[in-house]
Amino acid sequence: MKKLIFYILLIFFTLHANAQVKENLKIPKNPKIGLSLSGGGAKGFAHVGVLKVLDSLGVKVDYISGTSMGAIVGGLYASGYTGKDIEKIILDTDFYNLISNKNNRAESSFFNKSVDKYLLKVPIKNGKATLPTSISSGQKNLYLLKELFKNVSNINDFSKLPIPFMCVATNLETGKIKIFENGDLSESILASSAFPSLMDPVKIGDSIYVDGAMTVNYPSEFLKKKGIDIVIGVDLNQGLNKRDKINSIVDILNQIIDFGIVEETKNQIKFTDVNIKPNLEGLGVTSFDDKAKILKSGFTEAMKYVEVFDKLPKKGYEYLRIPINPIYSNIYKIDALELENNKIYSKYYVQGKMNLLIPSVQTYGKINKMVDKLYATNNYKIINYDIIQRDNKNILKLNVSEDDTRFFLKFGLHYDEIFKSGLLANITIKRLFFNNSSISIDGVFGDKPRYYVNYFIDNGYIPGIGIYASGMSFDLKNQDKFAYQSWNWYRTEAFIQSIWKDKFAIGGGISYDIFNGTDLITGFKKSERFLNPYVFLKGDTQDSKMFPKRGYYTNIEAKAYNFFEKTTEEKSFQIKADIRGNFPITKFLTYRLRSFYGISINNSSDFYKYYLGGIFDQNVVNFVRFNGFEFGEASNNNILTVGNDFQFNFMKNYYVIANLSIGNLFDNFDDSKFLRINYSSLGLTAGYESPFGRIKINYSHSLKQKPGIFSVILGHWF
Repeated sequence: MKKLIFYILLIFFTLHANAQVKENLKIPKNPKIGLSLSGGGAKGFAHVGVLKVLDSLGVKVDYISGTSMGAIVGGLYASGYTGKDIEKIILDTDFYNLISNKNNRAESSFFNKSVDKYLLKVPIKNGKATLPTSISSGQKNLYLLKELFKNVSNINDFSKLPIPFMCVATNLETGKIKIFENGDLSESILASSAFPSLMDPVKIGDSIYVDGAMTVNYPSEFLKKKGIDIVIGVDLNQGLNKRDKINSIVDILNQIIDFGIVEETKNQIKFTDVNIKPNLEGLGVTSFDDKAKILKSGFTEAMKYVEVFDKLPKKGYEYLRIPINPIYSNIYKIDALELENNKIYSKYYVQGKMNLLIPSVQTYGKINKMVDKLYATNNYKIINYDIIQRDNKNILKLNVSEDDTRFFLKFGLHYDEIFKSGLLANITIKRLFFNNSSISIDGVFGDKPRYYVNYFIDNGYIPGIGIYASGMSFDLKNQDKFAYQSWNWYRTEAFIQSIWKDKFAIGGGISYDIFNGTDLITGFKKSERFLNPYVFLKGDTQDSKMFPKRGYYTNIEAKAYNFFEKTTEEKSFQIKADIRGNFPITKFLTYRLRSFYGISINNSSDFYKYYLGGIFDQNVVNFVRFNGFEFGEASNNNILTVGNDFQFNFMKNYYVIANLSIGNLFDNFDDSKFLRINYSSLGLTAGYESPFGRIKINYSHSLKQKPGIFSVILGHWF
């Protein structure tokens, strides 16, 4: 039945074939067949439809040349994937995520997670502000290519692939064409597809390369030079746009680039015997949402040429698809780590950030995740890797391009009910005193000025050393929103921290707190100072700081207050635990459990009591978020709260969150008091994840008879 349908379609499309076959085309005996695949971004998905038709007819392809997306599709086909295999890869890949190259927050270091709050980041080089070279470094593209080409990663001569292959790139310094026929296959294809402004140029050897479309977008001529008799080409160029289609700076840039592409394509058609030109009207290089439509367009157009294709040589049974690399199987042992081009960061630092044990058994997927952790340190422009065999050992070799930028200016905005409006100005300096160190200095200017200083020496496996300082002021209000107390809080601390399995941070240190409080009713002022040793356990694998859908957050701390004070007869201690878990129920619905436990022993200071209330979600002394109550409205020496959030995500960046919170504040550990629920509330939040940070509009109401509270949060936390 399937064969019958196929032949009916064959006859139909043959009758409707257009004149894209070279005039007076003669097919010699035992001809060599070449496939020329042009670039075109998302339009390149049409290549796959053509491959599916060739596969269905069993056409034997002897050589493939490709540019940009044509290099990606052509490289996959040359490496043993079928047209259907490549179609599945395309349908399963989030190309917007690849282009954005957004760091996976769950893989970021603890330091970076604590300072990921900025709207604008400006690198400073040689005393001058610099602009980014593109949207993406290409790192995620490289991960994908490494995974896809793992079974042929031992082949450096592209003519030795199941189908001989070459791809075209452009030397950015000379403007000359570069044809890659050997080397690192993934890296070569990455260079061929490095479209200016979308992806950084790719450094190979002593040269840097961009998209091959800048020189030759339709590489048919090179196949003829290889002795190919019949060149089948897929031309994605749609010609130049009319003035009514040129409406933005991007449209103008694309039009200028297309000037050269259109003219060179005309030249390459001379070397193309069968020129397949899918109907891609209305589709562009970033039309990734139209995958199915583009795939179909290639198939539909290719079906018009089945009469010609059917006359071409067919593949024999010896033809190998997806060859298995004997060195790089799905699971293998890593015996050693080597670095290439590293000048700043040592092998021990790299191994520690990757959490790589040697020897250990790994997969390409696991290595991608480990490299992602290293890349998430923001110390590298791009990281390429390979596994080489030497002396009967498998060696993981990293070719790193380190980011030598040391100075950054960053800016952010924020508004909340406690600190009101604020503008954040930040300076970040890398490698201050030590190569693996970073300092972040925040100054917040607005209604409530404040500062934060973070300095950390990250030693990988070896425990790191950090210094933290902050200063802020805020008011406490009663349920009538009347400010009754004002606080000034200054903290300085030094700590040592060790990373365990790159999931937990464990350590300890000493903090020095200065509190100045003023009773706004009586005018009475109080000042206290504390020198406190402490230990902690932290964990943060949340996928988002603003609206997490999965992962957990843990902050457990035990602290002794004024432990070194000899005049104090009874020592004061506190243990507190902030534990949150995010559990996806469906693709759009997440359940979030938020719990906070706090215990005090011999506490005599109001400054260290646990304060309940507000939707303010920062680590400020012992203030605990709780819907339906004003910030710090209720307090006592011990606390237990549980929050239940049901978060619904729709239209990508919009959220609705329903909350039920219960809690208890109590002075002493008495069973009856401990188990009692003294506080409870319901809340509803509308949220939007914007480029400026979170936008939250919240209404919450205590289940006891008291007025509801309306709150607004805008921008990033700081």
